[in-house]
Amino acid sequence: MTIEALKALLASGGFHHATYRDHGTVWEGLWIYGNADDGFRGYKPVGSFGKNDPLLLDAAYALVRGTGVSFGSYGNG
Repeated sequence: MTIEALKALLASGGFHHATYRDHGTVWEGLWIYGNADDGFRGYKPVGSFGKNDPLLLDAAYALVRGTGVSFGSYGNG
C-alpha cells in the first residue's frame, strides 16, 4: 500500500480501522482495513506498512492515529 492509496481510502470513507502488530511475526507493522460487505465483521485487510521502512510507517501512522488504532489482533499483537 502507498501513502497516496491510504489518503484516498480515508477520503472516500472506505477506511474501517488500522491495527499495529509488533509481536515478532511476519506481519509486523501497521495494517489497514477497509469496509467490505463480504469481509469478516464488515471489513477486510487492504494493505500494510512494514517496520522495515520506519519513515513510511510513521507517515502512515500520522494519517490514521486519530482513528483509534488498535494494538494487535483482538488486542493480542
